[in-house]
Amino acid sequence: MWSSSQASTRGVVEMGRVEAGPSHFPKRPAPRNPARVNLSRIHAVKPCSAGDRSGISVKCNLGWSSQPSPDLRHHFTGYSSASEAVLTSQSDLRKLFVGNEKIGVLLLNLGGPETLDDVQPFLFNLFADPDIIRLPRLFRFLQKPLAQFISVVRAPKSKEGYASIGGGSPLRQITDAQAEALREALCEKDVPSKVYVGMRYWHPFTEEAIEQIKHDGITKLVVLPLYPQFSISTSGSSLRLLESIFREDEYLVNMQHTVIPSWYQREGYIKAMATLIENELKNFPEPQKVMIFFSAHGVPLAYVEEAGDPYKAEMEECIDLIMEELEKRGITNPCTLAYQVAGALSINQIWCLFFFY
Repeated sequence: MWSSSQASTRGVVEMGRVEAGPSHFPKRPAPRNPARVNLSRIHAVKPCSAGDRSGISVKCNLGWSSQPSPDLRHHFTGYSSASEAVLTSQSDLRKLFVGNEKIGVLLLNLGGPETLDDVQPFLFNLFADPDIIRLPRLFRFLQKPLAQFISVVRAPKSKEGYASIGGGSPLRQITDAQAEALREALCEKDVPSKVYVGMRYWHPFTEEAIEQIKHDGITKLVVLPLYPQFSISTSGSSLRLLESIFREDEYLVNMQHTVIPSWYQREGYIKAMATLIENELKNFPEPQKVMIFFSAHGVPLAYVEEAGDPYKAEMEECIDLIMEELEKRGITNPCTLAYQVAGALSINQIWCLFFFY
């Protein structure tokens, strides 16, 4: 995970322009060479059409509904329109950032407990999110009591894990370093900007970042989730929260802003990840015999099949692009992909938690 974070800032900035989603979120195509990835233990990707995603819209709305809909495209309606300029080159991007405009970039991330005392309240915030634990409408009043129960039960074991890595999550420091690297890279491209960090489940919360953005008088904002691939339970949750904040604030409603929903296919990111793998292979006595093992967080199958979550397809396409880049460098190692625990809990998993505890 740390390597992915290390590569992400370079991947977004290197191309010299920022991308935003179109008027709806396009479904991603299946990997161009599915045979390269060992899918024997995971579900195959269903082929679907690809959409176009280019340029940066001068003004857009987050356009999220309060609950996941059967089609993710509904969440992104209103992102851009034909009457709004779409900029595709770095020179055009610079023209946008002129005059007295104050440009801000908001980096969205998960957040993590910085001390062992933070673990239980962090877990409560995590499980209180309806995008993590999805309850039927009839039982939604149990969201916070259930989150309290699970966080208290799981905190001791989670504390052991955080204690083993120094007593807290390094995500805050890593994200702050990314923010500073991004600010410096934008300055080098003659786009002076302020970069903010907004975490979903711990400090600095997204709400805190928004207050600072308003205090600084930002007039144009780029929203960048630090998840390369889009999912309902990661970028989707953060964008839904952001949409609710924007809807209730006149200053934010009138501020020009754009959202980058995912960026796993960017050339800079793909090359950065390929370089990390290439360098690690050199540490083996026989690099050509090494299996490249990709590990990703999973999402419930219902998210993919019923809600149209593109995460699985985007993850597998991303791996395909990385392996293509490695092949260009003469690296033809086999690879496999495995998913970790689901990124959100279904109602059946919740009953299992009650049963086993």
